[in-house]
Amino acid sequence: MRTDSLLQQGPASLARKVLSRSAYALRTGYWHTGERCCPDYPDDNFINHLKVYRFASQFCPGKRVLDVGCGTGYGASHIAESAKSVIGIDLSRQAVRFARRRYTRDGLQFLRMNAEHLEFSPRSFDFIMSTENFEHLTDQRANLREMARVLAGDGMLLLATPNREMFLDENNPYHTHELSYDELLHMVGDFFSECVICENSLVPPTEEGRRMLEERRRQGLYGVRLSSEPLLWGQPVDTTWLSNTHSFFCFARAPRWQ
Repeated sequence: MRTDSLLQQGPASLARKVLSRSAYALRTGYWHTGERCCPDYPDDNFINHLKVYRFASQFCPGKRVLDVGCGTGYGASHIAESAKSVIGIDLSRQAVRFARRRYTRDGLQFLRMNAEHLEFSPRSFDFIMSTENFEHLTDQRANLREMARVLAGDGMLLLATPNREMFLDENNPYHTHELSYDELLHMVGDFFSECVICENSLVPPTEEGRRMLEERRRQGLYGVRLSSEPLLWGQPVDTTWLSNTHSFFCFARAPRWQ
């Protein structure tokens, strides 16, 4: 639930939620909003976000992993169970502090860092994931350039970000730009030689969204459907935790180093 949605509730319900979150913030130093997921608020949004990490974990065993926009760190911690090492970065001091306190294990690290200026050496990671973070950035191209720079030549990026077709009737104040299929394909293609986008499992809820979908399909712009054909560049993919009802899952490899 977004913070602004609290205003749509009755006074008593609103007061209880504000008091509860205030007490939680005093105890933990972290103020929760529904836009950022937290394991102590396991709502539907959190469960769906965790599924993305569970799906991504199949690509991580023995790998050096970067989680861009790690939030409160629950996903990076899950991936660290099998990865060689995991670094989660986030711009929020509160989120990084929460993650450091909650999740401690060998090979897991949390850093406060700007996703548009990654403070790592070139080719430092074998797998990079960015889930529901890209749409918050002011310079999305800078983020892609940086992720391509720090990804190893044989590495892979998983970028999960909302499909504009699915959200035409909403105005999320936390988002700077939600991309259409062709925008995402061309932008990622500027920094990676190979790109595959997975279609959503649901159709757009609005007439205009469905019109956008049909228009791009008339142009031959189709994404893959991993749920029915679980292959990625000819390799089998475990779709047990695949959950992309409203967001594109964009896979990219072969970075074009600048």
